[in-house]
Amino acid sequence: MYETQVTVVGYVITEPVVRETAGGSKLVNFRVAANSRRLDPSTGQWVDGDRVLATVSCWKRLAEGVAGGLSKGDPVVITGRLRTRDYESGGQWRTAVEVEASAVGLDLARATPPPRAEVRALEPVGAPPPG
Repeated sequence: MYETQVTVVGYVITEPVVRETAGGSKLVNFRVAANSRRLDPSTGQWVDGDRVLATVSCWKRLAEGVAGGLSKGDPVVITGRLRTRDYESGGQWRTAVEVEASAVGLDLARATPPPRAEVRALEPVGAPPPG
C-alpha cells in the first residue's frame, strides 16, 4: 500500500544472477554497496562515512536488460521499493535490506560509457541539408 521508494547510488558488488520462476518470469539479483563520503575539516581529506549494502531484485524486462548490461564493479543508480527483512542466523538477529528495482542505470558520472556508433552533430533548425 504505502511503500517506501528509494534511489541508491553505488557500485555492483556481486555478479548479477539470472533465474527463471516456475511461471516463466525472469529474475535477476545482485548486491549493491553505497558509501557516503565527507570532507574531514581537520585533515582536509575525504573519508568514508556510513555504508549501505542491499540486495537488488529486477523482474521481467528490467531483468533482461540488467543481465545483459551490468557486471560486478559497475557504478549504478537504482530506483525502487525498499524492504527490510529480519532473520536469525547463528543465534543472532540480523536485518536484510532489499530493493525491488523499477529502474537501474549505469552512473555515467562515475563510469566510462561503452563505445557507441558515431553520433552525428545536430544540424541547426532550418539549415540546408549537408551537401
